[in-house]
Amino acid sequence: MEYPSNFETPAFPAGKRIAVSRFMSIGIMVSFLLVLFLCGLIFWSVRSKSIDPFIVSINDFTGHWTVVGHSHGGAPIKYMPMRAVQEAVVGNFTINWFTISSDTNANDALWQACNRQEECSNQSNASYSNKECALFCASGENIFNYFTLNMIPDYEQRVQNGERWVVDKASISIEPMAQFSELGGTWKVILTIQSNISGDINVVAFAKVARDTLNYPQTFGYYINDFNAYKIN
Repeated sequence: MEYPSNFETPAFPAGKRIAVSRFMSIGIMVSFLLVLFLCGLIFWSVRSKSIDPFIVSINDFTGHWTVVGHSHGGAPIKYMPMRAVQEAVVGNFTINWFTISSDTNANDALWQACNRQEECSNQSNASYSNKECALFCASGENIFNYFTLNMIPDYEQRVQNGERWVVDKASISIEPMAQFSELGGTWKVILTIQSNISGDINVVAFAKVARDTLNYPQTFGYYINDFNAYKIN
C-alpha cells in the first residue's frame, strides 16, 4: 500500500490530509529551488555583461574604415574600450555644446528637447543624420535644463548677430582627471572654438560621465551628468 494516500482508514483518518500536505511541501520546495536558480541566472547574466566595442580608424581623405583592434580576436587591444567609448561621448558632446550654425533649422534640431524613449533609442538614427536630438540624447536631465535656460538664449542672440561657432576638432585634447571605471569618470577637455566674429576662443571644460544603460543605449549607457567650461585667456 502507498503511504499515506491509501491509509485513509478508521484507524488512520489523517492519511489524506498528510498526503495533501506532503504534495504541497514538495511543490513549495520545487518552486523555491526554481526561484534560486533564476536568481542565480539573472545575477550571472548581469555580471557577464561587458563593453567590447571595436576601435575603428577612419581615413579623412578616402573615408575608408579600418578596424584598429578588438579584444576578442588576435592580440589584445592596448586602448581600453570603456575609455574609448567615454572619450567619444565627451568629445561629441563638447562639439555639439559649442556648435552654433548659420542655419537656424540645424540649431533647432541640435538644441531641442526630445522624447528619450523614442528619439534616443537604438532604433532611432536621427542623431546620426542631422544631429537631431544629439545633445539631448547624451545629456543628463539637469545639465540639459541648464543648457536650455542659460546657453540657448545667448546662442540665439549670437545667431541674430550673424555669429557662427565651429569647434576645431584637431585642437581637442581629452584626458581623465582621476581613475575612471565602467560606471564613468571625470574628464578634462581642452579645445579651440573658431568664431567668425570673436576669432579663436580657447576653452577648458570638465565633463562628468555617468552610466545608465536603460535610458542611453546609443552610447553603451554613458552620458554627461555634469559639464563646466571656462575660457582660457
